[in-house]
Formats: sequence, C-alpha cells, structure tokens
Amino acid sequence: MIEIKKYSNRRLYNTETSSYITQEDIVSLIKQGKQFKIKDVESKKDITSSILTQIVLERETTGTNLIPEEFLKQIILFYENDRSSEMFGFLSNVMNFADANKFFNSNFQKIMKFNPFDFQAYFNNNSSNNDAKETPPAENNTSKENEISELANQIDELKSEINKLNKEKVN
Repeated sequence: MIEIKKYSNRRLYNTETSSYITQEDIVSLIKQGKQFKIKDVESKKDITSSILTQIVLERETTGTNLIPEEFLKQIILFYENDRSSEMFGFLSNVMNFADANKFFNSNFQKIMKFNPFDFQAYFNNNSSNNDAKETPPAENNTSKENEISELANQIDELKSEINKLNKEKVN
C-alpha cells in the first residue's frame, strides 16, 4: 500500500517514489489499480476520501457532469439528517454488486436484467450465468419470454415505488 502524505502547503508526497505528486498522478495510480492511502501530516488522519472527492469535483466543473444534482442533494440530506451510514451502505452495495465499469461494458441484456432494488440477486444471477453454457434454441425462446415477463414485472414494481415516493412527497 502506497502512503501519500499531504502537507499544510497542500502538496502531496508519494513516499514510495519519494517525490511530490499531483491529483493527476493519483488518477494514474487509480488507473493502474494501485492501493494507496493519503494522510494529513499534521493531524495524521486518513484523508483519502476527501482528496478523491476533490478530484471528482474538479472533473465535474471541467467536463460533463457525471453525478446528477438530485443525487448530490440527497447525499447532503443524508449528512444533515445524521443518516450518512445508510447512504454509505447503499453506495457500498452499488459498488459491490454492480461494479460500474463491468456493468456498463457488458451487453445490453445484462443491463436490462438489473434491478436497482435487489443488487444481491443481480450479482448472483450474473455470476451463475457466466458459468452456464448457452441454452439450446428451443429453450432460448421460452427463456426470452420469461425475461420479457420478468422485465415487465420489474417495470411495474418500479412504477409502484415511484407512485409511493410521489405520495410521500405530497404529504
């Protein structure tokens, strides 16, 4: 694990290479899959999350916005209502069961099977599908019909959830 120190002059120091680095160097470490921690030299606190958030914020202001405003507002409300641990749990589940890079690089059918309310089922279904052999053509049609039916049910469930949320919002 690489230790990066942040000094009071806002400079970052990579202890592995014994050199000062920039936020772009941190992005390179992420791309390379290297593990690192960033510690504040004065307080000795782990500030990795704060530095990564700064990198995201800088990217948000210079390019296409990746994080919807409503989502950011919800995060703020979770902090304000002392429910940040719930948001952390939710986001951890998102990352654990729907690894964004693999999720969006997979084919469209896998995306359509994704149920945002049940990450565990999605993960289990996809991991077992990867090990399975292709189904014969006769079973394939039935399978597709089942998938379509399942998708219709998921859409109905989502509509129901949205209606509930809208009713709660009005009250």
